Amino acid sequence: MYEIDGRNRAITLAGQAFIALIPLLVVTSGWLSRDGNQQAADLMIAYFELTGSTAEAVNLLFASPPDATGGLTLLGLAILLFSVGSFSRSLQRLYELAWGLPPARRVRATVSGLGGVFLLLGMLVLVGWIGHLLGPAGVLVQVVVSVPLWVFILRIELGGRAALDDLLPAALLATIVQLAAGWWTHLYVPHLIAIDAARYGVIGVAFAIVAWLVIVAYVLVGTAVVGYQLSRWMRDHGLVLSRKVTRAG
Repeated sequence: MYEIDGRNRAITLAGQAFIALIPLLVVTSGWLSRDGNQQAADLMIAYFELTGSTAEAVNLLFASPPDATGGLTLLGLAILLFSVGSFSRSLQRLYELAWGLPPARRVRATVSGLGGVFLLLGMLVLVGWIGHLLGPAGVLVQVVVSVPLWVFILRIELGGRAALDDLLPAALLATIVQLAAGWWTHLYVPHLIAIDAARYGVIGVAFAIVAWLVIVAYVLVGTAVVGYQLSRWMRDHGLVLSRKVTRAG
């Protein structure tokens, strides 16, 4: 964590996620519904099971003005794409540093970084939907779905420079942490949103989202670091058969 400056990387990832993924959620939900940005609030309320004044504050945060017309401007779209690209590159560089690999070439890094981010988001949505559909009984299904997807995501983020059996321990760890983080999110984040909304009003919802993203980013950075160390430990003890990943320097 010290070698890759994990604290600052976590804060950077959280900030980039807030300015990239939250607007992306708003824009995507607006395209998929006639209610525009209000749909993003509905998704958040349903995901965190918010009620009462807390749900109303979330609605106010994401609601469009009554007289708002038109869609996303060209400048807004360009800023959104730039923000998502910056987040994807930071996430990719996190995994490269955790595995001791040099940066990938710019064009390849951009393509693989964006692919990894959208695959990660799709995987989180799919796993969350399985958990919502099956409840606690669906944990085994979530693990079976998540582990191969995490292997694929890590393979993309590392530019194919790590063997699949090297990635399996890291993918298994990421899956376990992901499910634990999802459980913690459903237990604590609604309480956090309710407290901040009661204290600060609508802007308190934004404070709670930022705090949640910071914690998730720290977990993501820690998982990336421990995932490599676990893979190396298993390889050194003959528990995986792949060639050794060459670290930079």
